Amino acid sequence: MNGKSEKVHEKSMLSKVMIPMLILGILEVAVFAIVMLVSGELTYIKKYSYNLLIEKTANRASYVEYMLNQKTSPVYETAVEINHITEKYLDENGITLDQLSEDKEVNKELLIRSSDALVSLIRRDMVNDAFIILDTGSLYDTDTDTVRAGLYLRDTDAYENSTTDIKDIYMEMGSSDIAHELGTALDSEWAPHLVINDDNDFSFYTVPMESKELYPDKPVYNLGYWSGFSKISPSAQKSMKYTFPLVSSDGRVYGVVGIGLMEKTILKNIPANDFFNESACYIISSDIEGDGIYTPELHSGPIYTRLVSADTVFDENADNSYGIYEFAAGHKSSSLGCIQRMNIYNSGSPYNQQHWALISAADKSGILSIYWFLINVFIISVSITVVCGIAFSFYTGRKISKPVAAMINTLNNAQQNEGALLNFGNSGITEIDRLASAIVQLQVSANEYASRVSRIITLTDSKIGVFMVNMRAHTVFVSESLTRIMDFDDIPHSDITVSEEIFSHQFEKIDTDGKILEQYCDAASVPESGSSVEIKREKNGKEVWYKITLSTLNKDVIGLVQDISDTVAEKKEIAEYKDNEYTEKLLKANRALRDAYENARRADNAKTDFLSRMSHDIRTPMNAIVGMTVIANSHIDDKEKVADCLEKISVSGNYLLSILNDVLDMSKIESGKFELIEDKIDLNALLDSLLEMVKPDAKAKDHQIIMHKHDIVHPTVIGDGLRIQQMFVNIVSNSVKYTNNGGTITIDVTEKPVGNKNVGCYEFVFKDNGIGMSEEFLKNIFEPFERAEDERVNKQQGTGLGMAITYNLVKMMNGDIQVKSKLGKGTVFTVTLFLKFGGNGGNALPTALTPSSKNVDNLKKAHFKDKRVLLVDDNELNREIAGELLEMTGITVEMAENGQEAVDKFLASKAGYYGLIFMDIQMPVMNGYNAALTIRSQPRADARTIPIIAMTADAFAEDVKKARSSGMDEHIAKPLDIDKLVKVLQKWLN
Repeated sequence: MNGKSEKVHEKSMLSKVMIPMLILGILEVAVFAIVMLVSGELTYIKKYSYNLLIEKTANRASYVEYMLNQKTSPVYETAVEINHITEKYLDENGITLDQLSEDKEVNKELLIRSSDALVSLIRRDMVNDAFIILDTGSLYDTDTDTVRAGLYLRDTDAYENSTTDIKDIYMEMGSSDIAHELGTALDSEWAPHLVINDDNDFSFYTVPMESKELYPDKPVYNLGYWSGFSKISPSAQKSMKYTFPLVSSDGRVYGVVGIGLMEKTILKNIPANDFFNESACYIISSDIEGDGIYTPELHSGPIYTRLVSADTVFDENADNSYGIYEFAAGHKSSSLGCIQRMNIYNSGSPYNQQHWALISAADKSGILSIYWFLINVFIISVSITVVCGIAFSFYTGRKISKPVAAMINTLNNAQQNEGALLNFGNSGITEIDRLASAIVQLQVSANEYASRVSRIITLTDSKIGVFMVNMRAHTVFVSESLTRIMDFDDIPHSDITVSEEIFSHQFEKIDTDGKILEQYCDAASVPESGSSVEIKREKNGKEVWYKITLSTLNKDVIGLVQDISDTVAEKKEIAEYKDNEYTEKLLKANRALRDAYENARRADNAKTDFLSRMSHDIRTPMNAIVGMTVIANSHIDDKEKVADCLEKISVSGNYLLSILNDVLDMSKIESGKFELIEDKIDLNALLDSLLEMVKPDAKAKDHQIIMHKHDIVHPTVIGDGLRIQQMFVNIVSNSVKYTNNGGTITIDVTEKPVGNKNVGCYEFVFKDNGIGMSEEFLKNIFEPFERAEDERVNKQQGTGLGMAITYNLVKMMNGDIQVKSKLGKGTVFTVTLFLKFGGNGGNALPTALTPSSKNVDNLKKAHFKDKRVLLVDDNELNREIAGELLEMTGITVEMAENGQEAVDKFLASKAGYYGLIFMDIQMPVMNGYNAALTIRSQPRADARTIPIIAMTADAFAEDVKKARSSGMDEHIAKPLDIDKLVKVLQKWLN
């Protein structure tokens, strides 16, 4: 223990000056480095380097993409021309396509007639090859190979083309007679026919030949196919080929026509030295499988060989940084590059899943040269700063160390002779002289100070004791209060100075862990500002806690000891109280979480059940629609059977529409976008209409519906009649569905006075003797997607939204709805509405619109014989339906497939030619909104006056507003309501 007390950790003045100066220099460097990192300058420089590579690659990819896309139209035009030549030839000779696989002369003649088209095709700029290959069946096959007749021309100079001189065109494959007739030479690798075997890739022929059969619904112009680099014979040169199938008028594929592009032609304008680096290359690659892994097709630049030797995989899905990939990572040939996709197929092509890309690769050092230059500059700057800091601090430390050393010697002498400090006045440093004087005063008053502190503590607080350790004399001053608090055995209970050994022996009985002894034995470890430790001991069967605070004074240690047992006990009580309070809060939170989980689970189960029922409810009428359509087609001559099928299709379609309406209504209600439309309502007519609407279903189950009206003084009111009728239909329809056959449904309507001459209280009570509902289900009946868990209920169709919609509609009308029910007894719904009186009811609306299929007779009665309308819709079936309905009125109908075509037809017509325009909204090329705005902006007399009616499936309120804001006069939702269509025609055409 004493050995520890004699150990002194000292540092020279030189080190104390040098270290801060060195730290300051390092901090300056660190601040600069942090600023560079936080500001993102280094990242920006790296990203800038990457962007140079990405932009250059994107530009080159755009060029290749443009060059390849530019070649597709001429090939398709040539295919159309050859199809025409073929049809004409077959018609002139009275033969069929079957002769291609039977008569070689037919093949030869057809190839001769098509040769001029091939020459014209190969004369296009940057086209190396042009060819036609016919499907000749087994006419030329050998025992081992499949052989096809054809004509394959190659232009030796794709950049210099003459319209008259074809001396630079050679024939690589085809009949020598055709070469003689064309005046072209035979190539050194010439072959009379195309031999198809496993030695080469012939997908340029096989894929287009199969395309029409695999994709019968695709137009021919979407069936063009780019194949990889291949050759038509083992010794021929490779080229990248683009082919179209040759298709006869009856849809039969009888061959292909295409072009070929050689490597030098494609790579001429994408040099590898784009990156100012000899170690760079471009790679055109294909991803036929669509999995993001590209296979190189051709390349430029020497680095490609190194990448291949490292087994590089060009994976688009691999990790990358800002779009930059590291190719062949971990190898000496590691490079940076990017993968830029090229769109060489149009949107309607069946080969869109096959991807082509331009891949760039360059050596890391070249791409990141700027970045590494700045890093090196930073490292050199750091090194210079640190060296200069060390040199300056060493020089400064040496200049001030001499007077400091003199002061230290004087202080050491002052340990034996306090007067020695009186002669220390010539150090040259005022602060050192003053420090020596202060130390003398501290040494003189140290013992007096300790005794005085002890007396003050004894008089003010008997629970605080003090001790002072003299590290040089190895003695300890102990106050009387400390001996009493600590209950020392071998130390008298009075102010006393004892040896350090005796004090330590007494203290070890309390400080069993040695926390305090370890600190005060090593004074250097005790901060001048003090440090505190809490320890405990067992005394008379109780816990006693002490707080011991240590501090230093002139390398001696002063300790204060306080009995804090009462404070610790109070803290424990407070902690226990807080624990109990926290536990209670935690239990409440757990209960709230459990309730929230149960609610969420129930809602999720309800939605899952809703989706399941929606699937069933949609598939059921769809099955009827599809099935009845098949039956109608099979009995097309049986008018009664067809009419019956059409009626059932109409019923199923209306049911599908009702499902959609329920879902859309609930969606608008939940999003707060549902709007009520107020108008005059004839309640008597509305209730009569309600009976008519539910009567068929009630009659089918032999139900009796009884309606009583009580005190209806004001039958005409203001409100949304359609939504009121919707609510009542939902309630009565449920009563009909969930009441066993032969049941009774009662409707009681009562007008009650409310003390307001302008408002009436109307109570509607719907009562049935059906299967009823459980009390548990009644709690959630108005929740969306809820249905009772009952086998009898599950047999009924429905979305589970009807009662939720009804409840929300009632609340939106400031009304109230109540329900009472008992299982097996029946259900009573009570709806209370407060409605404004509507006066004498001159124009009251009796009912909601009836299904459109029942109003065809009204349409046929309308007469607009001399009128002409423009019908705009991109869907052929929609145009057919709307056109047929409009023609029933005698209207002349002209049609357009998109907004642009509609604008063109309007501008091409004279003023007043069209009486009205029906405009769809969602269309290709130009949508309905833009078409209406374009027509309205035209400088002609009828551009602002011609009625434009939106005819669209976009049926939300915001869709109607958007249609009107774009210049349209009215809105009709699909499916078409015949009655509203007639009203629109009468309004705008009369």
